[in-house]
Amino acid sequence: MHHISASDVNVMMGTTLVNLETFTLNIEDGSTAVKTRGISHGWVNGETSASGEITVDTENLKLMIDVAKTAGSFQSMPLVDVICSAKTVDQSLKIAAYGCKITMSKVLEAGKASGNKLEHTLPFVVTDKRFVEIDGTPYLGQDRVGELGD
Repeated sequence: MHHISASDVNVMMGTTLVNLETFTLNIEDGSTAVKTRGISHGWVNGETSASGEITVDTENLKLMIDVAKTAGSFQSMPLVDVICSAKTVDQSLKIAAYGCKITMSKVLEAGKASGNKLEHTLPFVVTDKRFVEIDGTPYLGQDRVGELGD
């Protein structure tokens, strides 16, 4: 079986294909068990959020700079959907994070002795009520999302 590896992952940020050094997406789900007289007795939904980091080389950072320049600043960059897809002959996977607000953290880290190309870290938070889908399946229960309205 041909398994998916990191080199099989393609990432679209909006309509732009970005070549990444690393990509992480983390979901924080605050669902928790409730207790009655100290005994587990069901559960409740909690706050749910998603965030991550994208690490790019300078060539791909320039793509983000162009978007920021068009928007007027880095803080004014529009929200983007980040779609990760990977496929081999035997496996496929698609993860979508909607309405991502991208910021910058590690703008530059350079050392004289390093033979590696520069890398830049772009953290993001997921802001859209569509939240995250994994192979087309929403993470959030649609009964909760529907209550939010438009």
